Amino acid sequence: MSAAVPPWRAVLDVHGCAYVLHEHAAAHTVAERRALPFPWSQAVKTLAFTAPEVPLLLVALRAPDRVDFARLAAAVGTSRSGLRSADAELLAAEGLVPGGIPPVSHRPGVPCLIDVAVGEPDRPVYCGGGSPGRTLRIASGTLAALPRARTVHVAREPNPHG
Repeated sequence: MSAAVPPWRAVLDVHGCAYVLHEHAAAHTVAERRALPFPWSQAVKTLAFTAPEVPLLLVALRAPDRVDFARLAAAVGTSRSGLRSADAELLAAEGLVPGGIPPVSHRPGVPCLIDVAVGEPDRPVYCGGGSPGRTLRIASGTLAALPRARTVHVAREPNPHG
């Protein structure tokens, strides 16, 4: 790991957050992630979006869950058509890597919406740690207490028919 602390980690440090950053072989697929020594039931993915009034928005939800775009749009105060996945250029400019996006940003004005299921109950969760070869272990309640974090319902309801 480089001597410089990534800016998103500095946010955790400044706020006195307890966390562990695990280094491991890069995991790009769901199968590779499931093979890591972390409980899959506590895995959290962070997706990045843009909207007309929000240049970058982070959304954290349980790894198997999918975003309900109508709920996400309502939470952001935009229309469904106003939401876009953040492109690789924007992610690179922010120092973010697909497959390793942490659920916290050092940039002012970058909100992180945390799905309610991530924090129920408050427990350790395993999130992107800046690269596909790093996993961040942090308490879900700690994530929810960070500046610009907001707990909302953004995951789709499970399909009862499979």
